[in-house]
Amino acid sequence: MKVFLKRVLFFVFFIAVLMTAVFFGFNLKTNPYKFANHDQVIETEGKHVIPGGQTVGVELKTEGVLVVGLADIANADNISTSPAKIAGIQIGDKILEIDSLNMTSTDDILKYTENMGIKVYKFKIERAGKIIYLTITPVQRYESHEIKFGFWARDNIAGIGTITFVDPKTGTYSAIGHGISDSETGKLIDIESGTISKANITNIKLGKKGEPGEIIGYILKDEKSLGTVSDNTNFGIYGKINEDSMGYFSGDLMEIGRKEELKLGPAYIITCVNNEIKKYGIVISRIFYQNKPDEKSFVIKITDEELLQMTNGIIQGMSGSPVIQNNKIVGAVTHVFMNDPSKGYGIYIEWIFDQIKGGA
Repeated sequence: MKVFLKRVLFFVFFIAVLMTAVFFGFNLKTNPYKFANHDQVIETEGKHVIPGGQTVGVELKTEGVLVVGLADIANADNISTSPAKIAGIQIGDKILEIDSLNMTSTDDILKYTENMGIKVYKFKIERAGKIIYLTITPVQRYESHEIKFGFWARDNIAGIGTITFVDPKTGTYSAIGHGISDSETGKLIDIESGTISKANITNIKLGKKGEPGEIIGYILKDEKSLGTVSDNTNFGIYGKINEDSMGYFSGDLMEIGRKEELKLGPAYIITCVNNEIKKYGIVISRIFYQNKPDEKSFVIKITDEELLQMTNGIIQGMSGSPVIQNNKIVGAVTHVFMNDPSKGYGIYIEWIFDQIKGGA
């Protein structure tokens, strides 16, 4: 029978995800963003967007089937072995084909290998942008009719994050403020497609020194999705809001602030930690000069007593929350300080804006 492993992981750093990995077998676009000109001037003068702060559920379908773990198996002779390890499979490998047949999901692999049984399988793998071919022969598990390859794999992920802004003219949005990376491999996840939906927050896990807090909630599956996810970049996810969902993101337009306009001192973030979008006071305590994009552009400290009482500071699920200063959206929350959850990093909104070719 199919054997599933469910465990809670995190999109680095602030989106909690439930990953379903499949253990094989059965009953028997890294996508780094490259900048052609690091000193380019990003045209944001006079650009207005709707600041976000909404908590949304994010569901992504990965490109190919990603290997996320390896395991030893007691074979029919009760000897521990791992066909996948022996063949050279590595965590982070992307399975594209088996025996020249496209494999787009874990179900594809399960159905094919279940029909074929124990034999030599030819795997087409993508590893670090290169294509390699490996052969694997599964083994029958001890005192069982199951056969296994000895690797865990998955093809989809889901979690909760925060919208940074929406462009009312194009329907384009940005969320999360940093790339979604695989917690097993640390690599940016290549995605085939995805959706964002409304989410309901049920609890808050307080942040503390050495252990980040977390927004706990669930995706509202019974409601229509809010939009699509088309890109997972180093500085956030991007996509389009469905036309009939634009009203969910209605609000006053706000000008995009240039990085040179950021000042030390008071500001605020817009976020949702109790199913209510609110403004919370912060202080921008340090600003880094950057002539090329980086997700750690400035340091913020939460000063709002209400938010500190609810969360102790910045927690997982808040990444992407827009940072506002002098009535301009100047950045987004990205990371928390592990030794002090009241402090964290923000990214210049210009770096996020520049990810969307043609402007957001």
